[in-house]
Amino acid sequence: MEKKKYRFIFPLLLVLISAAFLVSSCTKEEDDLDDDQRVAENTEFYKLMREWYYWYDKMPDINPASQMYRDVYDVMEAIRHLPLDRWSYITSKEEFDSYYLESKFIGYGFGSAFDAQGNLRVTFIFNTVGMYEKGVRRSWILREVNGTTVRPGVNINQLLGANEIGVSNNFLFIDPDGEEVAMTLSKDEVFMNTVLHKEVIEYGGINAGYLVFKNFTTPSFDELEEAVDYFNAEGIDELILDLRYNGGGQTNVANFLASIIGGEKVADKPFAKYLYNEKKAEDHNFIDSMKYESNIFNVDRLITITTRATASASEMVINGLKPFMDVYIVGDNTYGKPMGMNAWYYGDKYAFVPVTFKIANANGDGDYFDGLVANSYVADDITRPFGDPEEASLKEALEFIVTGAFSGLPRKKSLYVQPFEEMKGIRAEIGAH
Repeated sequence: MEKKKYRFIFPLLLVLISAAFLVSSCTKEEDDLDDDQRVAENTEFYKLMREWYYWYDKMPDINPASQMYRDVYDVMEAIRHLPLDRWSYITSKEEFDSYYLESKFIGYGFGSAFDAQGNLRVTFIFNTVGMYEKGVRRSWILREVNGTTVRPGVNINQLLGANEIGVSNNFLFIDPDGEEVAMTLSKDEVFMNTVLHKEVIEYGGINAGYLVFKNFTTPSFDELEEAVDYFNAEGIDELILDLRYNGGGQTNVANFLASIIGGEKVADKPFAKYLYNEKKAEDHNFIDSMKYESNIFNVDRLITITTRATASASEMVINGLKPFMDVYIVGDNTYGKPMGMNAWYYGDKYAFVPVTFKIANANGDGDYFDGLVANSYVADDITRPFGDPEEASLKEALEFIVTGAFSGLPRKKSLYVQPFEEMKGIRAEIGAH
């Protein structure tokens, strides 16, 4: 296991060291120093994008030193290639390292979406947080925050306040029995358990391993190995991989998951082709192959559950395994992110994370900007907990395992998408409050 913990977050991780703005405070006024720093940061970022950005040739020519660009965030938005690039972002080095290396962020640790009746329900919750200890689970209704009724159109993130340790809120939940449950909690550092749920479900004489996987981060290696040990000890005939809220993460974790699902038949086979812009292609295009792993799920096919929130590294696993085994998609089309990012540190201040490469599988299949197409369309039943065999998506997967057929013909269009709270950048990948 030790070798996996030191794999890079992305195929390439560079550190930018810039001292251009480190000028003696005795020689300039403070405002001038601030402007020197702004110009240095903006210029360094703009140069990086000119070289590495996948759509560098579509970037407008701007002067990053101009006063109209107050910081690197303004530069990013000025040169982003729309509508395709929905993903490039800049965050603090601290937040970046906390999420990818330690699987941590500041918040409460739950996801949410509105149901058909306009109730905001908990879609998932990490088992390390105060809400979980107080009994909150998937399907609970969040009725009020600080006395404000939560309904469609209300921005829950604004109600919850800044993502800072100690920010406190009063919550009123409705549990599955219809009882009101009030609690007051403060935001704290959340450790994300990336395996949200695992169990063996006996259905129609078949033992199905059911695994709900949330994020691809460094601690995922240990959690996935524990899942393999658990399922192998219990004995499973099939594997249902629930990625419905998995927004992605580290590509090396995605490779590992694909390798332990595919087993010997995928060892040394291409998992993904990384295709950079024409400036970097010769030196940086490469094929990332799956690895031989001694501890595997030992299944012949894979059934996945996805939604329009299933993105990035999750899609890589599905697309990467398709050339070598039968992979089925139940739920809805995935989000559609066939692109990847590299990360650069700017000193200890920023992590620049622009889109830098395109992804394709061994057959050259990529460009799934509209998402990977589902085999069977079933609504995400957020009124039921994970593992409930009557939950619509899970039931469809179990019925397919037993009968070999889906309940109806695939649709040509996606289902109605649950209105998830809008999040951007690294928060979109975390997908939790």
